[in-house]
Amino acid sequence: MLVLCDIDATVTDYQPGGMDFREAVFAMFADEVAAARGMAVTEARQLLEDYANNQLVWWDYPDFIVGFGLEPGKLWARMRRLHQELLYTHPDAVAMVKRLRQEGRDLYVVSNNPVTGCLLKLELAGLADLRGSPYFRRVFGTNVTRGMKSQPPMWRRVVASLGAAPEDMVTVGDSVKEDCLAPRQAGIGRSIIVDRASPRPVEERDGHMVVNSLELVNELLRNGER
Repeated sequence: MLVLCDIDATVTDYQPGGMDFREAVFAMFADEVAAARGMAVTEARQLLEDYANNQLVWWDYPDFIVGFGLEPGKLWARMRRLHQELLYTHPDAVAMVKRLRQEGRDLYVVSNNPVTGCLLKLELAGLADLRGSPYFRRVFGTNVTRGMKSQPPMWRRVVASLGAAPEDMVTVGDSVKEDCLAPRQAGIGRSIIVDRASPRPVEERDGHMVVNSLELVNELLRNGER
């Protein structure tokens, strides 16, 4: 069984009351572009938005570094500080990932973040660095899938990339729409959704399983294969 794992609100989450994450990242890049080019921050921000939304569409952070001639080491250091300030890690997700990998499961990331964004968030959780991850075999970020998780064609591209039947895959995430209904339209019929506020450890809802802790995923998968 191949495990396709979400990141946002599954492995990492946003600090309550913190700055919008995308806004913080683009503000940081705009500050760096303005300093490098000797222009106003507002003008730099407009250049970044145009580059991201109109020229590239499915961008990753290295595109900004190279496209605007920024210094990589400085940018990655600032990005790491930003992740530490604005995000936190769910311990149950880290435990799940480590146990699944220990049991020999093949794990993959499917996310609405670009690839390096995925790796930086996983790095915060101690599961990766910018060079890759010992836990996840591949990272399907938006610049790879050219789509968002709410779009079934994106999931079909993920399935086609893995060379396995969708019946042999399970999604793990927090969103019924993105981690259950959309992949279901791509043939992935098994999903586990985490609802940490649920009073029940495990229950079935509308054809998918809900857990209040991701540490229960390992047992669910083992039971489903008996």
